[in-house]
Amino acid sequence: MIEDAMIIAEEARISFELGHYHRVIRKCQEAAELAVKGLFKYVGIEYPKSHILGRVIKKELSKRNILNREELEKLAYISDMLSFDRQPSFYGAPDGTPASKLYDAEDATDAIEKTSWLIAKVKSLFRGLLS
Repeated sequence: MIEDAMIIAEEARISFELGHYHRVIRKCQEAAELAVKGLFKYVGIEYPKSHILGRVIKKELSKRNILNREELEKLAYISDMLSFDRQPSFYGAPDGTPASKLYDAEDATDAIEKTSWLIAKVKSLFRGLLS
């Protein structure tokens, strides 16, 4: 799952280069969700069939003491932040604003940076758990 997350994060970067900022948000959310669910699977956490994982991150990963409190909070925040933008980045706003008009380069850059941190953190956790 982490390998797929890394591929999808690269797709987000390509979408950024093309100026498809709403697609960056989508891809970052997908990559972050896969990375987190891959971590859950690896450590034996049954994860929900949901895109919003912050509560599970806080509850289940805190039991395993594999992250400090600040990292745990950041991981949960990034995961949830991207999840909340998932639907608008696909379908647009309820007022009819298309997804392509909802996000700009700054939003996309922020999503890429946060997703990159999340994936790097999950990868480092895998390395730590393997040693």
